[in-house]
Amino acid sequence: MKLIILLLSLFICLAGCNFDLTPTFYVRDIQDVISDKQEIEIPIFVKLPSSDVDSCQAEIGQVLGILETYQIKGTLQSCSSDEVGMFAFANVKFTASLVWSEGQTPNNFSGIVALAVEQTSRQEHYLSLYANPKLPSALDDIENALFFATLDASQVGFEITLNNDTRQEFVINIYDSFVNGVPTDYGTFQVGPRSELQVRSSNVLSHLFFNRGWFTIGDFEI
Repeated sequence: MKLIILLLSLFICLAGCNFDLTPTFYVRDIQDVISDKQEIEIPIFVKLPSSDVDSCQAEIGQVLGILETYQIKGTLQSCSSDEVGMFAFANVKFTASLVWSEGQTPNNFSGIVALAVEQTSRQEHYLSLYANPKLPSALDDIENALFFATLDASQVGFEITLNNDTRQEFVINIYDSFVNGVPTDYGTFQVGPRSELQVRSSNVLSHLFFNRGWFTIGDFEI
C-alpha cells in the first residue's frame, strides 16, 4: 500500500500541501448499479505536479501514457502555475467508478477510485471507497518518470459528495466522518430530493484506505 500512497502523492503541488479527492456520486446511479450490476464511470478532476509549465505537457503525458497501459485513463486539460509562478501543475481529468460488489473486493474497475455498493441483507447496502488495485504496478513504471513530492497519508483527504438527483428522500447512516462540516462517529442523515450531502472521511478512515486499500462510508436501505 506504500506504492499507492506514492502514486497519490502525484496529486499535490509540493510537499506539505493537502490534497483532496472529491468525487460526486449520484443516488440515481447508485440505484442503477444495484439494479443492473454494471459499472458507471464519473469524471474526477485532479492536479498533478510538474517541474515547470514548459515541461508540464511532456511530463504529464508520459505519466498518463503509463497509466493507460494499466487501463487507468486520464486526459490532460491544461497546465498552469500558482499565483507567484513558483510551482507548476497540470489539471487532469480522471474517472472514478461506481461498482457493484458481490461480497468480494472489487478488482476490475477503470477509475482511480471506486465507490462499491454491497448488499448485506435484503434491503441494506454498504457504500465503500476502494483504491484501484492496479495502482501499485503502475507506480513501478511511473516513479522514475516524473519528480513528485513526498506525502504523508494524513495530507490526503477524501470528500465525497452524495447528490440525491431523485424525487424521493435518501436516508443514509454515515460512519466516522465530517458530514457537511460537522463531525460524527455514527449518524443518520436525510438527503432531500435535489439535495447534496458532503462526507469528508476522518483521519482514521483515510489511514484505513492507505493501509488496506478501502474503507466503508456508511449504509442505507433501498
